Amino acid sequence: MSFIRAPYIEHVYEDGEVLAQVDGKIVAARQKNQLVTAFHPEVTKDTRVHQYFIQMIEDEKHV
Repeated sequence: MSFIRAPYIEHVYEDGEVLAQVDGKIVAARQKNQLVTAFHPEVTKDTRVHQYFIQMIEDEKHV
């Protein structure tokens, strides 16, 4: 993960879901159709966050 001046996520409310933590701090979360990260997945070659986002879109098409 590449952290570039992004703040940590302080709190996830009842319908939110923590997706990733680093050193006990929330760095990725989802609430319904919103995905937030405290890092920049676009600056690495790791495409897992992008794949997850695409899957979110695909899943919404079938609802």
